[in-house]
Amino acid sequence: MRITIYTICLFLLSVNVSGQTTIRIDAPESVAVGERFRIAYVIESGEGEFVAPEFDASFSVSGPQSSTQRSVQWINGDFSSVSTTTVIYYVVASAKGRFIIPPAKLVSKKVTISSEQIEIEVADSGSGSSQNRSQGQRTTQTGSDIYLRLILSHEEVYVGQPITVTLKLFTKINLAGLNDLKYPDFKGFLREDIQTEPPKELKMEVIDGVQYGTAVIQKFLLFPQVAGEIGIDPVQLTAMIQQRTTASDPFFDDPFFNSIMTNVTTVPRVIATGARTVMVKALPAPQPADFYGAVGNFTIKSELNKTTIEVNDALNFSVTLAGTGNLSLAGPPAISFPQGIEKYDPKINIKSSAAGAGSKTFEYLLIPRHNGTFEIPPLSYTVFDIDKGKYVTLRAPGFNLNVTGSSSTPETNIPSVPVQGDEVKYLGQDIRFIRTDDLKLKQGKLPLVSKTTYWLWFILALFVAATVLLLRREHIRRNADVEGLRNRKAASVAKKRLAKARMLLGTNSPALVNEELAKALWGFLGDKFSISFSDLSRENCYASMRNRNVEEDLISEVDQLLASCEYSRFSPSGKGESPEELFKKTGEIIRKLESVL
Repeated sequence: MRITIYTICLFLLSVNVSGQTTIRIDAPESVAVGERFRIAYVIESGEGEFVAPEFDASFSVSGPQSSTQRSVQWINGDFSSVSTTTVIYYVVASAKGRFIIPPAKLVSKKVTISSEQIEIEVADSGSGSSQNRSQGQRTTQTGSDIYLRLILSHEEVYVGQPITVTLKLFTKINLAGLNDLKYPDFKGFLREDIQTEPPKELKMEVIDGVQYGTAVIQKFLLFPQVAGEIGIDPVQLTAMIQQRTTASDPFFDDPFFNSIMTNVTTVPRVIATGARTVMVKALPAPQPADFYGAVGNFTIKSELNKTTIEVNDALNFSVTLAGTGNLSLAGPPAISFPQGIEKYDPKINIKSSAAGAGSKTFEYLLIPRHNGTFEIPPLSYTVFDIDKGKYVTLRAPGFNLNVTGSSSTPETNIPSVPVQGDEVKYLGQDIRFIRTDDLKLKQGKLPLVSKTTYWLWFILALFVAATVLLLRREHIRRNADVEGLRNRKAASVAKKRLAKARMLLGTNSPALVNEELAKALWGFLGDKFSISFSDLSRENCYASMRNRNVEEDLISEVDQLLASCEYSRFSPSGKGESPEELFKKTGEIIRKLESVL
C-alpha cells in the first residue's frame, strides 16, 4: 500500500505530545544607531501569559507580532509534537553603547519560565552591520542586508553654501515596496527639494566586494544658516521586505519538502540613515556694504531693452546673477536710478539645476516721466567666492537712456507720483482737473430703501415666510400622529374601496363585490377607532362606538350590515341580499358614522 507524504503529514499533525517548555531568543549581537532590528522569542511546548522584558528608554519598540507553528518528529517509531509560538518585537536604537535586555517570562498556573538575558552593542554607523544570534531557525536576511545612506556633497562648508544631499537605498533582499519616508526638521538648515523621479528598478553596484541593488530615493539641497557644528538627524523609511522562513526539522530536512513548506511573508522594516555632522564656517567679517547673501561662484550682467523711448512709455531693465551657489537666498542689488524715472519692485525669475547651478534674474519696470538724457549707473554686486575663500565684487556696465517727447503739457506737467498696482497707469490720462464752470445739477433718484412701499413689501414677505413655516411645522406634526392620520383618512380610504366595488357591480362577480364592501366597512371602523388589524372584531368596534356616544340603533344597523355582508359572501348563489342593496347600505352607514364621529 502506497502512503503519500500528504497522508503522513496529516497523521503526524494529529499527534499531540507535550515536551519541556523552553524560550529561545533570536536577536542580533550588534546593530547601528537608527537601524531597525528584531528580537524574537521562540516558545516551545508551552502555554501561558508571555511577559515582555523592560527595554531601554533609548529603544523605540513596536509590536509584538505573534505566530504559532507545530513541528513533529518520528524517531524509532516514537512520535513527538512541539507547539512553537514566536513573539517578535521590532526595535530602533537611538543611542550608541552596550545595552542589556532582561529576561522575558512565560507565566502559567503551574510554573514560570524565564529566558536568558541578552546584550546588544549599538555602534555609531550608518550601514548597520549586524550579527545574528539565531539558534534554531534559518532566515534569508540579516541586519546588513538593507540599509539607507545620506550622501553629502560637502561636509565642511561656509554659511549659505549649498550642500547637495542624496538619499540612497542599498539592499541585497527582495522588496515589495517603500513607505513612510520621514525627514527630520533639519535644524540650522534651509531645505530645497530637487525634482527626483521615483525609482522604477534597482541598479546593481559592488561595494566592498558585495553586490547590492541601489536606488536614489530623493535629492535635495541644504543651506546652512548658522556657523558651527550642525548635526543632521537620521532619515527614516519603511521597507516592505519579502521574507522567506523554513522550519529546521530533521524529518523534513530535504530540499524538495522545504521548497513546499517555505513560508513567504511581507514584513515591514523601518530603516534609517546614520546621524551626520556638518562643519559650517562663518563668513569673514566685516561684510561689504553691497553683499546681499550670495555665496558661490557667480557672474553678473545687466540689460536694457531700449535706449531711446518716449515720455511715459515703459521699458525693462534686468540684472542676471548666474553660476553655482545659493541663488534662492541671494538678494536684489541696490540701484540708484536717476530722478524723473519711476521704478517698480523687481520681478524675480529663478532657473536652477539639481546641483544648485542656474541663474536668478531681477527685472525692473521703468517709466520715464520727463524728457532728456538719463544715465543708469554701473552696477556693483559683491559675492563670497567659495573657491577663493573671500569676497569678490562683480560689476555690470551702465546705460544712457534718451527720452523724447514733451513733458510740459497741461496734462503731463504734474509731479511724478508712484502708482501701485499690477498695471501701469500713465499720468495725464488717469487724473483730470476739477471743473469750475457752471454745472446743471439735479437730484438723483432716492434709494429703494427710503421708500415706504419697499418696507411694506418687506413686512409682507416676512409674514408670508412665517405663515409657511408655521403651516409646515403643523403638517409635520399631524403626519407624525399615526393614529390621528388614520382617523382623518378613514373616510377617504373607504370611498376608494366603495368606488372599486361599484366598478365590480357590472362584472357579475357578487363575491368580489361583497368582499370589497366588507373591507371598506371593517377598514373604516379600524381606522376611525385606531384598532389594529389583529384586534379588529365586532365587540371592540361596538365598545369603541359606545365610548364615542354612538346611538344603539346605528350600532344595530352596523351589526346587521356586517352579518349581511358575511352571509352574502359565503352563502350559496342567489341567497342573501343583492350586491346593489349591500353597496347602497354600506355607503349610507359610512356616511352616518362619519357625520356622528
